[in-house]
Amino acid sequence: MTQPQANLYVGPDHIEQDILCVSDLSYTYGDGTVALEGVTLHVQPRSTLAVVGPNGAGKTTLLKILLGILPGYSGKVRVAGMDPLEARRRGGIVTWVPQRARMIWDFPITVEGVVRMGLVGKTGVLNRHSREDLKFVREVIEVLGLEDLADRPIGAVSGGQQQRAIIARALAPRPMILMLDEPTVGIDQAGQQAFGVLLEQIKRSFGVTLVIVSHDLRTVLQSCERIACLNRQLHFHDSPAMLTPELLAGVFHCNLTGILAPRPAQMPSDECSCGRDCCDPEIPKL
Repeated sequence: MTQPQANLYVGPDHIEQDILCVSDLSYTYGDGTVALEGVTLHVQPRSTLAVVGPNGAGKTTLLKILLGILPGYSGKVRVAGMDPLEARRRGGIVTWVPQRARMIWDFPITVEGVVRMGLVGKTGVLNRHSREDLKFVREVIEVLGLEDLADRPIGAVSGGQQQRAIIARALAPRPMILMLDEPTVGIDQAGQQAFGVLLEQIKRSFGVTLVIVSHDLRTVLQSCERIACLNRQLHFHDSPAMLTPELLAGVFHCNLTGILAPRPAQMPSDECSCGRDCCDPEIPKL
């Protein structure tokens, strides 16, 4: 059997130096709702993985477990070789970019101030940031194209620029893994098309592993190396090129054939052709 290519591999087989190792993961909520069942997934460093699925598929539950904020699961989960809670407490291992809708944008703080907030978990609230950390913050701001906006209030910049600022905040402590929750929600079509370019810039500059939880199939198909289709169980984890309309229909329970076609010049924002709300984003309650 051909050995999976390191730095790109995402799938059921364990190979050396997994940065995310999930084996036979199941989770049931207190009311008896089964959120995850027998999920096995191994992710190599510097991969870009998108976890997609309909509302209620367990994406948010998986994200919470990987972030170390949801105990009580069965199976094995390791984040950079550690229990998720240990990785969270250690700091500098995994960071999270929340949905834009969950942020308060009229808070009186500059763009650079938002990015510096990412250092709090590393240095503490009352301690001064090191010169090296502040230099790195400026580097992150430059890579994400925010240098001309650094002194502007965060509420005075565009939605796409706000999104870049909170991604920069998550990069400030130099994580090994960056998780993004519905990063293209509220971003216009031009911003969505630029999203893949931004991901490549982040990976090239900072060498992080990217895990993207999204319902926006079209965008992640164009920007991610590997796709994991989740609907309580894991139905697919491979290259986007291997996805079929039949598999997507089985996961989303509706016709998504058009998702695999090239994007037209003017496409409505509602990708799902079934007319139901099965592809609406989950709102995490973290």
